[in-house]
Formats: sequence, structure tokens, C-alpha cells
Amino acid sequence: MESSIRRLDSDVEVPAEAADVEVIDLDFHVNPLEEELRPYVDDERALDRLTTEFGMWPIPDKWDAAYAISEGTEGLFTQGRAEYPEDVREACEKFSIDTPIVNAGLNMLPQQHHPVLKNAVLKAGNSYMLDHFVDEGIPTALSIAKWDVDHALAELDRWGDEDGVVGVYSWFDPREPWGVEEFDPVFEKLESLGLPLILHGSLAFWPQHSYIGDEMLTWTEVLGLDWPIHGIVNTANMIMRGVFDKYPDLNVVFQEAGHWWIPFLRYRLDEFYEMHPEDIQITPRKFPEGGEYLGRAPSEYLRDNIYVCTQPFALPRGAGDARSMLDLSMAGDTFMYSSDWPHQTLDPPTWFFTSRAFREDEELRDDVLHGNAREILRL
Repeated sequence: MESSIRRLDSDVEVPAEAADVEVIDLDFHVNPLEEELRPYVDDERALDRLTTEFGMWPIPDKWDAAYAISEGTEGLFTQGRAEYPEDVREACEKFSIDTPIVNAGLNMLPQQHHPVLKNAVLKAGNSYMLDHFVDEGIPTALSIAKWDVDHALAELDRWGDEDGVVGVYSWFDPREPWGVEEFDPVFEKLESLGLPLILHGSLAFWPQHSYIGDEMLTWTEVLGLDWPIHGIVNTANMIMRGVFDKYPDLNVVFQEAGHWWIPFLRYRLDEFYEMHPEDIQITPRKFPEGGEYLGRAPSEYLRDNIYVCTQPFALPRGAGDARSMLDLSMAGDTFMYSSDWPHQTLDPPTWFFTSRAFREDEELRDDVLHGNAREILRL
């Protein structure tokens, strides 16, 4: 397949070998300005409330990275700001990214209070992305509201069949894990469309910022630990409540949830389930049909239905340690490259050409850089 992004030889910031390998980036943020989104808000009542001095997301985050770095800025736009396709193409040239999977970057929506206004902004963001990115041939993950299943289904009906929409973007948190039966209509729709559910971390989720994080005061705790714990909770909940027995073709991708917890969950879920499996039969998906057990061991769903993005990679320094961690994490089946452009936490695909673990296993490198993504995205 021809690359989505035109390569330039100048100003490339990754090893030259990256130009010879296909790189698909699962987490590339577009950030349209509020004034560009407002024309896409299609209800005058919502627009009236959103066009105030407080803007589209008036509640500040509980934590702020500005406290953690000397420059006094969050670093959200350290690499620039992409509003249009040419911005994306220019950025990707620097990092030898062939195919960015772009999203509207509306990651402050989950912590807002009013669902009607959140829905209006989310729909406007999708319409903006349809006009400016999907129609321009850049693969896009459009957003659905976790807080409103009916609105999510309406959005999937509106654009789910569009060429160029390759995934569906939402958020994960501990308030209501994605394993609950409320989301079954969404899962059924995603299976029918052949689209993966791509879940991004959120700094907060109304009504509480974090059930485990009220005393977390540092960015290292919040971004480093809070999100991985939420990722673990959501993954285990989906597996143990039988989501993947009912929807075996559903693929779920976690962005910025970390990834080195995969070995822990892989072995712990199997161990506990083997010792105490009988309560599966009284879970809401199993009970009505008389199901007694999961169809497979929990670790098999982890391998087949769950994917984790690599940013930030935090690869162990020792070559042997890195290789062992990758094997234990089933990285060839579960890992997907992501850059998190344009944030200060940007992770270029440099690791895959400098780490001995990947230099000695090109098949593994290719699986993470593009193979797993090609397998589940509607490219």
C-alpha cells in the first residue's frame, strides 16, 4: 500500500532505517481551535452556552503538568499544533511516520459536567474531522461519548461506514468500566462495522477526578500510575464479564495506559480464575444463557482482543531484560506503536532501530510498527 505521508529527506529526527519500514502511529492528536469547532455545533441552544467567556471546557484539570516542569507550561503543544492535513504531513515527515491515525484530541470532554454540551462539542469535532481529514484521505478515529450510549450509536450511524474512518475513539476511567452491559449495543455496532474501539486516558472523569488519586499530588503518580491502573481495571472487567465471549471479533486498544502490566494481568487473571471460576455463571451476560464459564482462559482474550500502545515505551535498558519483557507481554500480538504527537511526552519510533531487542527481531519490530495495526484497523 502506498504511504499516506509524503517523505522528505531533510529534517528527519529518527534513524535513516526508519524510512525503509512502514510506521503506523496509533495516537496522533489534531487540535482544532475552538473558533473552528463552533460553526459545526448544530444546535443554537448548545452554541449559546458554549460561546461564553468560559469556552467549550470551563472546568480546569485537578492536576497540571505546568507544576512539574521549569518552563511553566504543560507541553501539550511542544511539537506544534495540527489543525489541518498539511500540519500532520509536515510533522510526520520528521519522524518517518507513514500513516498517522489522527483524532480530534478532545480529551478534556470527559471531566466536563453537562452531557448535552459535551455531546455537542464531540459531534462538532467529528464533523470537523470528516471535512478536514477523512475527506482528505488521512485515516481517522472519530469519537463516541462514553457517557451517552444513544448519542454514541447515533454518531456511529452517521459516519461509521465512511471510507477513511478506521477506528472509534473514546476514553477509559474507573468510574464505569467498559465491561458493563450498558455498552453492548456499541460493541455490537463496532463488530458489524469492523472497527476497533480505541480508548484514551483522561485526566479526570465527571463526577470524580480519580477514585484512587485524590491524594496523588505529582504528575509522575497521576500520568505514570493512575492511567495504567484504570487500564488494568477496564481490561479485566471486559474479559471477566464475558464481553469477548459475546463479541469475539471486538478489538480494544488502550492508549497511554502503559503496557508492562500485561505480564502481571496475564498470569494473575489465569491463576485466580482457575481457583475460583464459579461466579462467572452469575454475571449478567452469562446468567441468562446458562453459561458456566468463560469460553477460554482470560490470558487468551488478553492476547487476541486487547492491544496496548507503546507511548511512553520505557524500554528496559538491558537488552536481555527488554527481550524478556517483550516476550512476557506478548508484544508481537498486543503492542502497537504510538507517538502521542504533539505533546512533550512524544515518543518517536527511534527505539525500534536502536534497541538490540528489535534489531535482532525484525518480525517483532514490524508487528509493533504496523502489523498489529493493519490487522485490526479498517485501512
